[in-house]
Amino acid sequence: MQIILLHSAQVETSRAIVQEIGGNPQWNSAEEVICTGGREVRVISKHALAVAACPNFSAYPAIVVQDGESVRVNSPVESWVDCLDFADNPPSPETPARKVEHSKLEFLALFTDEEKVSLKALETTDPTVGLFWEEYRTADSIRLDDPRTIRAVEYLTSQGYITAERKEEILGL
Repeated sequence: MQIILLHSAQVETSRAIVQEIGGNPQWNSAEEVICTGGREVRVISKHALAVAACPNFSAYPAIVVQDGESVRVNSPVESWVDCLDFADNPPSPETPARKVEHSKLEFLALFTDEEKVSLKALETTDPTVGLFWEEYRTADSIRLDDPRTIRAVEYLTSQGYITAERKEEILGL
């Protein structure tokens, strides 16, 4: 992990952070590496170099954390503690949005093989399950938020053909 501090000697908070990590907050050098707490911090003080290193920062001081292909930016920061917190606590990956529309094959894949075999066998003995299969055959796609789909899966649960837990999994609730 590489930590870069984008610093401006004209910004009081920026000067305080550089001083806290052991640098000279008034220096005019373009770039310097400071070792603090077992970490190397690349401090960039020249605006043109700061913009080249990170074109999307909004204000000084800014922290840039590069970890492999990942680059995260936080600006402005208020303290060195904020910088360390940002560096050490990357955001957790976002939960992907629930897929609502499925092809017929994708929808069937939401059921286990045992459930599919059992439900197929019920097609001729339970008229509601038969209707489920008929609607399935005529649909272009299956939407999990469609009231017909919800009613069908709720019916399968009410009859004990699938468990309440499986209903939640299938409908993505």
